[in-house]
Amino acid sequence: MNDNELITAVRDSFTDVHSATPVERIVGRGRALRTRRRVPRVAAGLGAAAAAVAVTVALPASHPASAQLAAWTVARQDNGSIQVTIRELRDPAGLQATLRADGVPASVTFGGQPNLACQGYQSSGSPSQYRQLLSSVVAAPGAGQDVMVIHPAALPSGAGLAIAAIFQHGSFDGWSVGLVQASSQCTGS
Repeated sequence: MNDNELITAVRDSFTDVHSATPVERIVGRGRALRTRRRVPRVAAGLGAAAAAVAVTVALPASHPASAQLAAWTVARQDNGSIQVTIRELRDPAGLQATLRADGVPASVTFGGQPNLACQGYQSSGSPSQYRQLLSSVVAAPGAGQDVMVIHPAALPSGAGLAIAAIFQHGSFDGWSVGLVQASSQCTGS
């Protein structure tokens, strides 16, 4: 039996199974439960500690102003900022490529492993100045939110963003967003 025959056999075995509950209601309930379980937190590392995750390969901006998948959406705003909505932790490479095409040098990881090629952005200021700089570049999601707004024009020269999903005890625990040094290994630039 090949794959197509197996798929057909499984599909045929469910032809007499019907649900009184509409698909939209089932999907909505699942999303609501996942949202309740998530408690996103933003962790911005300081100086070299922020280096855990990384940045850019400048690709041509050949995608539409808004790219949407079921897992995430990237939308360029009129003021030049980029709004990122993450619904599911899927396709980090696609999200990374879309951000890079929009001019955001970014490294995106969802698997709990940082991009080891990236180094933290060395700012000459204090930790509070670093946090202020980071907050001018990205407004990261808070508790119960899945939207971040990135201001590419606020990125310092030679820097990019590292965006990573944080996992604790095997479940999603929030976001880590930090500045990293642009390099060919980390950001492709």
